[in-house]
Amino acid sequence: MEDFHDRLFNLIPIGNPPEHPRSPDPSSALDMRVEDVHPTAGKVIRMDEMVHQRWRREFGGSDTNGDVVMEDLGEGTSMKTNMFAPFESELEWRNDPEHKHIIYHRNPIDAVKTLLGNPAHANDIVYRPKRVFTNASRDSRIYNEMWTGDWWNTVQDRLPAGSCVAPVIIATDKTQLTQFAGDKTAYPVYLTLGNLPRAIRRKPSQHACILVAYLSVSKMVGAELSKKQKSTRIQQLFHDSMWIVLEPLIEAGKSGVEVTGGDGKVHMVHPILACYVADYPEQCLVTCAKYGTCPKCEVDDSQMGDGEPGPWRTQCKTSKIIEAARANSTSISNFQERCKQDNVSGGVRRPFWERFPHCDIHMSITPDVLHQLYQGVVKHLVHWCSNVMTEAELDARIRSLLPCFGMRHFKNGWSRLAQISGKERKDMGRILLGCIIGKAPSQMVACYRSLLDFIYISQYPSHNKDSLGYLQVALEQYHANKCILIDLGIRDHFNIPKLHSMQHYAECIRDFGTTDNYNTEMFERFHIDYAKEGWRATNFRDELPQMTQWLSHQEKVAMFETYLKDYHRTEMARRR
Repeated sequence: MEDFHDRLFNLIPIGNPPEHPRSPDPSSALDMRVEDVHPTAGKVIRMDEMVHQRWRREFGGSDTNGDVVMEDLGEGTSMKTNMFAPFESELEWRNDPEHKHIIYHRNPIDAVKTLLGNPAHANDIVYRPKRVFTNASRDSRIYNEMWTGDWWNTVQDRLPAGSCVAPVIIATDKTQLTQFAGDKTAYPVYLTLGNLPRAIRRKPSQHACILVAYLSVSKMVGAELSKKQKSTRIQQLFHDSMWIVLEPLIEAGKSGVEVTGGDGKVHMVHPILACYVADYPEQCLVTCAKYGTCPKCEVDDSQMGDGEPGPWRTQCKTSKIIEAARANSTSISNFQERCKQDNVSGGVRRPFWERFPHCDIHMSITPDVLHQLYQGVVKHLVHWCSNVMTEAELDARIRSLLPCFGMRHFKNGWSRLAQISGKERKDMGRILLGCIIGKAPSQMVACYRSLLDFIYISQYPSHNKDSLGYLQVALEQYHANKCILIDLGIRDHFNIPKLHSMQHYAECIRDFGTTDNYNTEMFERFHIDYAKEGWRATNFRDELPQMTQWLSHQEKVAMFETYLKDYHRTEMARRR
């Protein structure tokens, strides 16, 4: 037994594990924390004294004179209810006019006004960015909410004094409406704002995220086309659709719009596209990056595993590459070849984001903890275990673990799992390191540990200079120990986009706040409320018009609940 223990501990990496503290909590040192609020942002233009009367007229059933204004919440009763009625647009191809692609969408500016004008969130909405420091010496920034990041402060400096930034967060993700046959899918587009605290944004019950469009999921793009030509046309269809949906943000971002808050204060707001939340295939689609390359930097796809990010991609450079290829190409295939030489997909001739003010689409692409880390990194780590032990042995080790609080007990191991969800990947990551001790070499254990450290540190709800340093140390330890996987024949290279994406996490946290501000997991949850529940309420024939009507009714009920809460709150305050 003593010899066994000696051999066992020889396989554990030498040295103590890095002491990573819990996420820095600003509330534990509030007396020392310093906040530098932007001096010119968030000016109140005037007070709208009629805001509460409009809400009362909207839902109360009578105006101040007692005359009946509305008897129900039917369509077209007023501006507020009519905002929820999506309208449709049609796209068609010149050589295939019979097949039309219908988009159901509504004005994103109305969505912005609704989110900022919700009285339930009036005391929580933030109009002024700030730089938060751990102490008066200002040597360590604190990053948590989006308004503590560098991006908001930088954009605010470009706007006229007194204006406000409304950081628009867009998320798109195609989803299956049913697990049965029929290939029923929906392509929702979600919009929320960085002005709202992240704790409010990620709760469906708070109604802080609005569905602004259902994109077309039709695959009819021309029967006579080749597979490559169909792929190109589908990519351009996506960009043309997003242009129709988001085009109102261009002028509003440049000139600003007056928005009345739930407390009656009127601000001049500039809605700016800040973050685009998507998984890797859609990140490439949105940024026009060649699949297999990084959508944020120009590193060559053969050097993605070297541990060094390339020069930043810029929206201006990508547009110039597309424009030059379009001007010098004689065919679609020639256009694609010229684009791919510069790591551009070659499937899009007119990107939807070209004219958006104060926006760089490559910078707007944010880390995706769910798909990049759990469905990417952890998935690879589990797969690599099969090279140092058999599936049966790994399952036996997993089954032998004692049940304990906070840990899932996989009584049948992992080999029988199918369609593994993100939650299951999280549970697997918690016990993975202990399952390979005694079988994997110490350097492989160190490699695994550094990647798991990175995953957990990247999800801190608050970061400062020290915690971002721990994140970088974990990344460096991974690159220092990954060679063992090549020596064991597990990998030939590490040119994997999801592994390379870890290079950009620290920079994105500095720009937009912590990763829970823009995780795709939040929007995956909204599929239930905005797509799947609506589909179940239809007769399963020509679903989208019925889904938009159902959604309109649900939002009106939610707005009425908000009115009731605000009414009771104001009445209680008045009676005091």
